[in-house]
Amino acid sequence: MNQYKLIAARGLLVFLAAMAAPTCLAGNRAQPSLLADRQSYASATHLHTYHYTLTNPAGSAAPLDTLVVKLEPGVDVVTNFRAPPGWRAFYSSEKGTVMWAATGYIDPNAETPDGDIPPSDYALAPGGSLAGFSFDSFSPPCAGVAITQNYAPLYMPQDDEDYEALEANPAFSRLPEDNGYRLATVVPVPDVDWSGNRRPSVDGFLVFANVQDKASFQGSALIVFRLASAGETVHAATLKAYLNGADVTANFAWNDVYKGYAATFALGASPLKAGSNVLRTSVDGIVPGTTDRVATDTDRVSFELAP
Repeated sequence: MNQYKLIAARGLLVFLAAMAAPTCLAGNRAQPSLLADRQSYASATHLHTYHYTLTNPAGSAAPLDTLVVKLEPGVDVVTNFRAPPGWRAFYSSEKGTVMWAATGYIDPNAETPDGDIPPSDYALAPGGSLAGFSFDSFSPPCAGVAITQNYAPLYMPQDDEDYEALEANPAFSRLPEDNGYRLATVVPVPDVDWSGNRRPSVDGFLVFANVQDKASFQGSALIVFRLASAGETVHAATLKAYLNGADVTANFAWNDVYKGYAATFALGASPLKAGSNVLRTSVDGIVPGTTDRVATDTDRVSFELAP
């Protein structure tokens, strides 16, 4: 069987497994793998980095080839995914997961004698440990859940009856959420955007995603804000931003990763200065509960910059 047929077979299995997923309780099994975590913080961006090291115990029966970190609902900025050699990172905002899978093969046409897909050459062998799993988020750390999954041969249906049995039997699911092992770890949790606390009725017109008043940056300063945080009608063309009195409105541009308008300010290339800085913003919008009453949300953020 060539690699394309193998990929098609795996895709079919995942589809059928997803149909059976609601009744599968295999994910409640005891955890045979280990996961160490640590966090670091970038003072120039206010991004937290979540690092994970995976261990497959010596007594494990199979290589470990999947790691899933479950994100708490409301975490909307997840970026800069990193994976060890031979592994790939996959992010699903809809499912709220970051998944790493060992996908590399030294021989891309490899298969087992019975035609199955063998474990990746980069899957974690029993007794081994592997670092290099990480991602960034504005959201701070808290207790959460991860899922690991060991390699298992795919069930290969032979006829229509086998396909029907596969749909009805959740034990054949190869989705990590169904057939993996759960363990406690540290994950990002939602953090409330800062609204400035000036005029409650219009504070949602512009909110800050990664900075609050009296914040500190080092080296440079990434500022991210969002408009219409509660679904208000906001006139984006009226937006104004001033850093230390200089107009920096044009510096801000929509950023899909940060889910807002972002700008990075550096010493010598912007009005940013060492020590105290002040960013003032304003934008017009329709006051909630009215149809045509226009008001302005103005905010003032002071922050310190260490060179």
